[in-house]
Amino acid sequence: MFTRNSTAEPKPLEPLKSSSNAPLNMPSQRRSGPSDSGNKSVISNDLKIIGQGLKIISQGTLQVDGEVEGDVAGSEVIIGEQGKVTGTVAAERVIVRGKISGVIRGMTVALQSSARVEGDIHHMSLAIEQGAEFDGRCRRPQDASELKLDLEGAANGQVRN
Repeated sequence: MFTRNSTAEPKPLEPLKSSSNAPLNMPSQRRSGPSDSGNKSVISNDLKIIGQGLKIISQGTLQVDGEVEGDVAGSEVIIGEQGKVTGTVAAERVIVRGKISGVIRGMTVALQSSARVEGDIHHMSLAIEQGAEFDGRCRRPQDASELKLDLEGAANGQVRN
Protein backbone atom coordinates (compact mmCIF):
# COMPACT_ATOMS: atom_id res chain seq x y z
CA MET A 1 0.00 0.00 0.00
CA PHE A 2 2.76 2.42 0.95
CA THR A 3 6.18 2.32 -0.59
CA ARG A 4 9.34 3.97 0.59
CA ASN A 5 11.20 6.09 -1.90
CA SER A 6 14.82 6.39 -0.75
CA THR A 7 15.56 9.19 -3.22
CA ALA A 8 13.05 11.60 -1.62
CA GLU A 9 14.67 13.49 1.24
CA PRO A 10 12.50 15.10 3.92
CA LYS A 11 12.19 18.86 3.75
CA PRO A 12 14.43 20.74 6.18
CA LEU A 13 12.68 22.41 9.10
CA GLU A 14 12.27 26.16 8.83
CA PRO A 15 12.18 28.44 11.87
CA LEU A 16 8.76 29.67 12.90
CA LYS A 17 7.95 33.21 11.86
CA SER A 18 5.99 35.52 14.12
CA SER A 19 2.64 36.27 12.56
CA SER A 20 -0.76 37.52 13.61
CA ASN A 21 -2.12 34.01 12.94
CA ALA A 22 -0.12 32.54 15.82
CA PRO A 23 -2.16 30.76 18.53
CA LEU A 24 -3.17 32.76 21.59
CA ASN A 25 -2.21 30.08 24.12
CA MET A 26 1.48 30.95 24.07
CA PRO A 27 2.47 32.48 27.44
CA SER A 28 4.03 35.68 26.15
CA GLN A 29 1.89 36.04 23.02
CA ARG A 30 0.36 39.50 22.60
CA ARG A 31 -2.23 40.19 19.99
CA SER A 32 -5.00 42.64 19.47
CA GLY A 33 -8.27 41.76 17.87
CA PRO A 34 -11.58 43.41 17.10
CA SER A 35 -12.88 42.87 20.64
CA ASP A 36 -9.68 44.11 22.30
CA SER A 37 -8.92 47.77 22.77
CA GLY A 38 -5.27 46.96 23.45
CA ASN A 39 -2.99 43.99 23.91
CA LYS A 40 -3.93 40.57 25.26
CA SER A 41 -1.51 38.54 27.34
CA VAL A 42 -2.15 34.92 28.27
CA ILE A 43 -0.71 32.85 31.10
CA SER A 44 -1.40 29.41 29.67
CA ASN A 45 -2.60 26.39 31.60
CA ASP A 46 0.85 24.75 31.68
CA LEU A 47 2.37 27.63 33.69
CA LYS A 48 2.59 27.98 37.45
CA ILE A 49 3.98 31.33 38.61
CA ILE A 50 4.98 31.64 42.27
CA GLY A 51 6.81 34.47 43.97
CA GLN A 52 6.94 36.31 47.24
CA GLY A 53 5.54 39.80 46.63
CA LEU A 54 4.86 38.87 42.98
CA LYS A 55 2.83 41.33 40.90
CA ILE A 56 1.78 40.67 37.31
CA ILE A 57 0.61 43.87 35.63
CA SER A 58 -0.75 44.26 32.11
CA GLN A 59 -1.72 47.50 30.38
CA GLY A 60 -4.29 45.56 28.32
CA THR A 61 -6.22 42.33 28.79
CA LEU A 62 -4.64 39.55 30.86
CA GLN A 63 -6.06 36.03 30.71
CA VAL A 64 -4.94 33.56 33.37
CA ASP A 65 -5.42 29.92 32.43
CA GLY A 66 -2.57 28.69 34.63
CA GLU A 67 -1.79 29.16 38.32
CA VAL A 68 -0.50 32.38 39.88
CA GLU A 69 0.48 32.90 43.52
CA GLY A 70 0.70 36.68 43.66
CA ASP A 71 -1.20 39.79 42.63
CA VAL A 72 -2.63 40.25 39.14
CA ALA A 73 -3.67 43.58 37.59
CA GLY A 74 -4.67 44.91 34.19
CA SER A 75 -7.33 46.92 32.42
CA GLU A 76 -9.24 43.63 32.02
CA VAL A 77 -8.41 40.38 33.81
CA ILE A 78 -10.00 37.08 32.81
CA ILE A 79 -9.51 34.01 34.99
CA GLY A 80 -10.14 30.99 32.75
CA GLU A 81 -11.87 27.79 33.89
CA GLN A 82 -8.49 26.13 34.57
CA GLY A 83 -7.04 29.35 36.03
CA LYS A 84 -6.24 29.82 39.70
CA VAL A 85 -5.04 32.98 41.45
CA THR A 86 -4.00 33.20 45.09
CA GLY A 87 -3.70 36.94 45.74
CA THR A 88 -5.35 40.20 44.75
CA VAL A 89 -6.98 40.58 41.32
CA ALA A 90 -7.49 44.22 40.29
CA ALA A 91 -8.84 45.59 37.00
CA GLU A 92 -11.49 47.81 35.45
CA ARG A 93 -13.25 44.60 34.41
CA VAL A 94 -12.77 41.20 36.08
CA ILE A 95 -14.29 38.02 34.63
CA VAL A 96 -13.94 34.88 36.74
CA ARG A 97 -14.46 31.38 35.39
CA GLY A 98 -11.84 29.67 37.57
CA LYS A 99 -10.64 29.98 41.19
CA ILE A 100 -9.55 33.02 43.16
CA SER A 101 -8.41 33.02 46.77
CA GLY A 102 -8.02 36.67 47.65
CA VAL A 103 -9.49 40.11 47.14
CA ILE A 104 -11.07 41.18 43.84
CA ARG A 105 -11.12 44.92 43.03
CA GLY A 106 -12.91 46.01 39.88
CA MET A 107 -15.38 48.47 38.46
CA THR A 108 -17.24 45.54 36.85
CA VAL A 109 -16.93 42.02 38.27
CA ALA A 110 -18.60 38.94 36.76
CA LEU A 111 -18.55 35.52 38.40
CA GLN A 112 -19.55 32.98 35.80
CA SER A 113 -21.11 29.60 36.62
CA SER A 114 -17.77 27.76 36.97
CA ALA A 115 -16.25 30.44 39.28
CA ARG A 116 -14.99 29.61 42.78
CA VAL A 117 -14.10 32.71 44.81
CA GLU A 118 -12.92 32.85 48.41
CA GLY A 119 -12.38 36.45 49.47
CA ASP A 120 -13.90 39.90 49.38
CA ILE A 121 -15.10 41.68 46.25
CA HIS A 122 -14.86 45.50 45.93
CA HIS A 123 -16.95 46.58 42.93
CA MET A 124 -19.27 49.13 41.35
CA SER A 125 -21.14 46.46 39.35
CA LEU A 126 -21.32 42.76 40.29
CA ALA A 127 -22.90 39.85 38.41
CA ILE A 128 -23.00 36.31 39.81
CA GLU A 129 -24.28 33.50 37.59
CA GLN A 130 -26.17 30.55 38.99
CA GLY A 131 -23.70 27.82 39.95
CA ALA A 132 -20.86 30.16 40.92
CA GLU A 133 -19.45 29.70 44.44
CA PHE A 134 -18.59 32.79 46.48
CA ASP A 135 -17.42 32.86 50.09
CA GLY A 136 -16.67 36.39 51.24
CA ARG A 137 -18.11 39.88 51.45
CA CYS A 138 -19.17 42.30 48.73
CA ARG A 139 -18.47 45.99 49.10
CA ARG A 140 -19.66 48.75 46.80
CA PRO A 141 -17.92 52.02 47.70
CA GLN A 142 -19.74 55.37 47.73
CA ASP A 143 -17.29 56.83 45.22
CA ALA A 144 -15.94 54.99 42.17
CA SER A 145 -12.57 56.71 42.60
CA GLU A 146 -11.89 54.34 45.51
CA LEU A 147 -11.65 51.52 42.98
CA LYS A 148 -9.49 53.31 40.41
CA LEU A 149 -6.37 51.30 39.71
CA ASP A 150 -3.25 53.21 38.76
CA LEU A 151 -1.36 50.70 36.60
CA GLU A 152 1.71 52.93 36.40
CA GLY A 153 1.81 53.18 40.20
CA ALA A 154 1.14 49.45 40.55
CA ALA A 155 4.24 48.74 38.47
CA ASN A 156 6.22 50.69 41.07
CA GLY A 157 4.56 48.87 43.97
CA GLN A 158 1.97 51.57 44.71
CA VAL A 159 -1.48 49.97 44.48
CA ARG A 160 -4.32 51.84 46.15
CA ASN A 161 -6.21 49.95 48.84
